[in-house]
Amino acid sequence: MKHPYTFIKPAVITLVAAVAVSGCSGSPEAGAAAGVPVQVVRVGGAVSGGLSGKIIPEQEVKIVSKLSGKVAAVLVEEGARVSKGDVLIQLESDDFAQQVKQAESAVAAARAKLDDVRAGARPEEIKALESSVTAAQGAYEQATAAVEQAKAGLELATSSYNRLKNKYDSSSSVTEEDLDKGTLEYEKAKAGYEQALAAQKGAAGQLEAAKAKLEQARSGATENTIKALEAEVNRLNAALELATSNLTNAAITAPADGVIVKKSISPGEMAQPGSPILTLVNMDSVMVELSVADNQISQIKTGSAVSVKVHNVPDQTFAGTVVFVSPVSNPNSNTFPVKVKVDNKDGLLFAGMVAEVSLDGAQDGRLELPKSAVVQKDGKEFVFTVDNGTARLVEVTTEPKNENWVYVQANGKVKSNDPIVANPSDQLAEGTKVTAR
Repeated sequence: MKHPYTFIKPAVITLVAAVAVSGCSGSPEAGAAAGVPVQVVRVGGAVSGGLSGKIIPEQEVKIVSKLSGKVAAVLVEEGARVSKGDVLIQLESDDFAQQVKQAESAVAAARAKLDDVRAGARPEEIKALESSVTAAQGAYEQATAAVEQAKAGLELATSSYNRLKNKYDSSSSVTEEDLDKGTLEYEKAKAGYEQALAAQKGAAGQLEAAKAKLEQARSGATENTIKALEAEVNRLNAALELATSNLTNAAITAPADGVIVKKSISPGEMAQPGSPILTLVNMDSVMVELSVADNQISQIKTGSAVSVKVHNVPDQTFAGTVVFVSPVSNPNSNTFPVKVKVDNKDGLLFAGMVAEVSLDGAQDGRLELPKSAVVQKDGKEFVFTVDNGTARLVEVTTEPKNENWVYVQANGKVKSNDPIVANPSDQLAEGTKVTAR
């Protein structure tokens, strides 16, 4: 009995070479007796076995570390079933935890500073700044008085020096020693005056700075100052997020439900970013990978229901669905990649098993012929087969395929590889002698 879900490969039509198919010999008399010339096609056999493919996991994940770090613990072994989010490998995380604490402290300090600036100065701060201005004002006034005093001393020393110099130059009543003393007193007075001026300038600067701080405290921070502090808070928050992410990533978790099928690292070894350390597969659903010939691919559509049989699981048929039909053939052949999804909740199917896929609802034993080979007579359909150089009229049942081809149901009279007249003329009848051309 034929299986109702057998997948059918389309028949192959082969044009027969121009050779005689009659039973005549090669003698001149036989040549004279040659029949009606006809063009013959041969019907290829319909394949009823289906397509073979290999089972692969629906999902296979190479698990990698995002960080470089020493492995503290491997919490799974090969064959372990895990759930999404389960911790599989733990890296040493003390350094990452310390980085998080430091980043949290920096953010807290920056936020506190920003809050203080937004809130403005408190009354006691204003009073303190006012006191600073008063003190700076007093210091400036003292420095100014010192300047006046030093200026007077310089004027007196200058006058004394000039008088001594004049007497030294005009008479001998002033000795050189007296002039040197007068010169020294002048230099001291000049230096004291210059120092007093410098002190006055410094006091003036401190007074202006104290007044500026008081004015800023009274008016509050500028918009640019607040923006700069906000930017600093955002920068430190980003550093905190990075530190927190590193601490989180030190625990390597399962990205999906599945089974660990390979472990490539042990405690004490270094994990490197991007290098696979575990392999996880999800076998709750599996895929059957097929390579479908170009003369079959048009029969397969995404979403089509198929039946899947596996030799390792006898007497059981699995329902599947076509989920991918490649529009591009394999680079080294005329076959097209196709994937079929099959439920595997019971865990009966394993990766690597060979599966046979049949398209549900496909008809078994259909052959293809050119529509021109079919003859209509008395409301029935016929084709001419060639049997030892003689045309035989055979009734058939056809089904349209496209504009130029029809499907013919195989029966005892029309079988695969039978020679069929491609374009029968009115000269042909049952028993007519024919010659292939």
